[in-house]
Amino acid sequence: MDTGTVQTEDGTSAAILRAAERLFAERGFEVSLREIGRSAGQRNNSAVQYHFGTRDRLIEALYAYRMVPINRRRLALIEEACADGRKLDLEQIIDLGIQPLAEHVLAHRGSSSYARFVARLVLSGDSLVPTGRDFTEGLRLLSVLSKDVMPELTEEREFLLALFTATAMANLELRCEDRSFTDEQAREVLAELRTAVIAMITAPRAG
Repeated sequence: MDTGTVQTEDGTSAAILRAAERLFAERGFEVSLREIGRSAGQRNNSAVQYHFGTRDRLIEALYAYRMVPINRRRLALIEEACADGRKLDLEQIIDLGIQPLAEHVLAHRGSSSYARFVARLVLSGDSLVPTGRDFTEGLRLLSVLSKDVMPELTEEREFLLALFTATAMANLELRCEDRSFTDEQAREVLAELRTAVIAMITAPRAG
């Protein structure tokens, strides 16, 4: 994937990405590229096409903009947790799954709609989620570690856990836009999410 269009945090490309992220998260993927450009403060009706080409390339660039640093953070946390060679337990693995996105949500209160964008895209059934070391290597490693601890873990259970976590994070991100919703309250929500994920992953299989 070519991510060269995303150059600076305050550049035109980044402004378009933030506008697209917010509009996609709020209204779905039928929002026009022209409207995204206007929301980003661009007078040229073809600004989005100039910087990103197509809607699919714009979505791919959004993943590069947000997912790459989150994946990098997850890989660093995994490396730190595994540094002494000890086998991680299930709760540690779950924490490594939740923490990087939770950090992003809390650090970007009111300035990021990434969790809602991801939830919207996953629920749409779209297949544009990128894979590879830069994007999903951290999640892949967590899946390997999870199955090492819990060999009976099925792909369907993993998918349901990811779906539940994505929608829960999207809701938390929305609540964080309310200035009266404190970081302490957000951490309480994350603690409940952690408890729910542990219960889901350890629940007996049907039948």
